[in-house]
Amino acid sequence: MSTATIGTHNGKFHTDEAFACFLLKCLPEYKDAKIIRTRDQGLLDTCTIVVDVGGVFDHEKKRYDHHQKSFNETMASLNILPDFNTKLSSAGLIYAFYGKRAIASILSIDENHKHIPLLYNKMYEHFVEAVDGVDNGISQCNCKKEDKNYCKAESLDGRVSSLMPYWNDPDQDTDPRFYKAIQLTGESFTDKLNYYYKAWLPAREIVEKAVEDRCDFHESGKIIFLPNGGLPWKSHLMEIESEQELSEDEILFAIFEDSQGNGYRVSTVPLHDDKGFEFRLGLHEEWRGVRDDELAKISGIPTAYFVHMSGFIGGARTLEDAKEMALKSMEHAGCIISRSKRVKRV
Repeated sequence: MSTATIGTHNGKFHTDEAFACFLLKCLPEYKDAKIIRTRDQGLLDTCTIVVDVGGVFDHEKKRYDHHQKSFNETMASLNILPDFNTKLSSAGLIYAFYGKRAIASILSIDENHKHIPLLYNKMYEHFVEAVDGVDNGISQCNCKKEDKNYCKAESLDGRVSSLMPYWNDPDQDTDPRFYKAIQLTGESFTDKLNYYYKAWLPAREIVEKAVEDRCDFHESGKIIFLPNGGLPWKSHLMEIESEQELSEDEILFAIFEDSQGNGYRVSTVPLHDDKGFEFRLGLHEEWRGVRDDELAKISGIPTAYFVHMSGFIGGARTLEDAKEMALKSMEHAGCIISRSKRVKRV
């Protein structure tokens, strides 16, 4: 039986310390550790590790509070992830020093696995940083409230807050509910991590190969062909472009098999991975919102069967016609001049 203890504050709980406790519980030395919820400094001093309370950040002493006036640490200031400058909460502090080991433990892979650094970075960007920002009162963007078009669905922080006893609940004991918060944050983190490890990462090699072979698919090099439909390719493409120092106008379209068996899709490349319908170059304006025989007629492409109203994606029954949709769109926009050299069909 472990004699280790994890100290955190009692009373109202938040996502950051619940998630910090989850991460620690992933590690063998804290797997069976007792969690002590208190603000009694004497009790906290007896704990093996303390998170989100105590007024001290000292990694050597295993003290990880972020509320003291002197604290302004970020992933960048700690020389861990140089691109992230959001002030850390207890979630980010524990993730900074124990996150890689926790990821390895959750996935049952070696701590030195080649993809641990990539997963560590990805999970901070898409999970942990938001916990840090919310807990420190940092807005996600600088837009005014009245500029927002709609409210987002309930966040993880909102779900954790909803576990607190209602103001008029006769049972105000927060300890059992805190353990539910640990479970909730842990399940959310694990679900996202499993997605990145089991689905997102395997797609990277396919996208890398498509970028490498793009001039074989068409001489312009502006179209990539992905043999598997439905794989997550956009963020991979942008990271690969950054790594290879490719400009944003070098790759304009991606073609892939339709996952429902309806031939092939031709997709624009978005300006950014999260920019919705904003793209580098859209499909031909005259085709947008047109379908089936009418589309085939006005485009001159026999098996073209749809183009989305926004122009961000279209479809054709054959690979050659899907490629033709991309080529005609680029030719119309002046992105390619000569199409005299034709490569063999893929």
